Amino acid sequence: MTHAAAALPAPAHRTMAREWVRGNLFSAAALALLASLVFANALANGFVLDDRGIILGNPLVQNFGNTWRAFTLPYWPEALGGGQYRPLAILHFALDWRLSGGDPAWFHAVNVMWHALATVLVWRLVALLMQPRMAFIAAALFAVHPVHVEAVANVVGRLELMATVFTLGALLAHRASHWLAILFFALGLLSKENAIVFLGLAAAHDVLLRPQTSDLRPRKRLYAGYAVVLLLYAAIVFLVFNDRPFHVVTGTLDGEPLGTRLWTMAKVVPEYVRLLLFPASLSADYEPQVIRSANGLTLAGAAGLLCVAAYIGALVITWKRNRALALALGWVAIAIAPVANVFFVSGVTLAERSLYLPSVGVVLALGIVVDSALARRNMFVYAAVAALTVAGALRTWTRTPAWHDDRAYVLTLLADHPESYRGHWVAARAYRAAGRLPEAHAEFTMARRLFPRSRELYSESATLAAAMGSPREAQALSDTAAQLARRR
Repeated sequence: MTHAAAALPAPAHRTMAREWVRGNLFSAAALALLASLVFANALANGFVLDDRGIILGNPLVQNFGNTWRAFTLPYWPEALGGGQYRPLAILHFALDWRLSGGDPAWFHAVNVMWHALATVLVWRLVALLMQPRMAFIAAALFAVHPVHVEAVANVVGRLELMATVFTLGALLAHRASHWLAILFFALGLLSKENAIVFLGLAAAHDVLLRPQTSDLRPRKRLYAGYAVVLLLYAAIVFLVFNDRPFHVVTGTLDGEPLGTRLWTMAKVVPEYVRLLLFPASLSADYEPQVIRSANGLTLAGAAGLLCVAAYIGALVITWKRNRALALALGWVAIAIAPVANVFFVSGVTLAERSLYLPSVGVVLALGIVVDSALARRNMFVYAAVAALTVAGALRTWTRTPAWHDDRAYVLTLLADHPESYRGHWVAARAYRAAGRLPEAHAEFTMARRLFPRSRELYSESATLAAAMGSPREAQALSDTAAQLARRR
């Protein structure tokens, strides 16, 4: 409320308050509806790829009485190699299974609800940094962004949604110096480890947008609470993995030295820019050979370095002139950091699902820039934003069926990228499940030819060779898998 409103008579003051509440409820409902409608066709999707191992083949999900054990075990079932610690996600999937009996439509509907909640929280956050009109537009762009399809339309993509919702909730509570920020941070970490970026986002927020109050004691207590949560989380992860390997999925950068990782990630930077700003072309996979490792500077790598230089320059300029815009730019880098493959191998070179949280910074930055342009009542800007929103919604709607089932996934991926080893690998699994062993053998062979460094691929190939009555080939493939395992 403004000072002028506070000076109004009590009836007028109450009327304005009711109008403010109604306006906010209408905005929240409209955004939630938009986020739900644009992904409504996801309810026709089934279980795809990792859904099978995490949900269909996971006794912790299908036996609700044992689900509590998810807090003492890795996210991936032991039979699939173990790895990661995400117990809250397993608990959520188990509850869905209990309520729905395993109906995939239910699981997808819950994903859509998480996305709608994330959209509303994005709106609440950006509304604190710009005019309400532009905050609504920025949140609408988030709701329809095509890069979100993998996270929303694939059931296990829910981990990105949960981590983002809890991170946004924690940051909103942090702004208010409320203890709920500590709880939301803990819930985010238990959903997916990338929620750790909340610490960087909170610190960037406090540095760039200093608290309005001069009493910083509440914030200091919050940071102490975050430290306690982080220490407890680290201790639990250590205990869970003390006698287990911390599994990382084989990818382009697995086993590569730091120099190769840096040159390769320089190539990835233009892909980040394209997917976040111009996501017309999407891919379900970016691992070998969609993105190849680089041992030196390439043309794409040079473009990436120029993008990084321009980004740093923009950050320096906005730091002095527009702190909110600097926060938006910093948000993108902070949120991408866990999958940047700079200090450690994340397991993916690039995955569209990992851009769900970074995209918040992008729509915030676009909102601030467009808000400045709209201050001059430029109707062209209105039209451009409306066209962008419609285009995003259409691209999202048409992309969602790519995650309908394993067959749709494989056909879409191989049509877009026949050089993808993972596409041929999944095709081999599909043929094997259908009993078409010669076709499965051919696809396994193609996948190994494209990427001969995957231990899991060789192990599955050996099993198939044994089933086809080729013991010598099976032994040779098993030996290669053992060699690759020792190199890790």
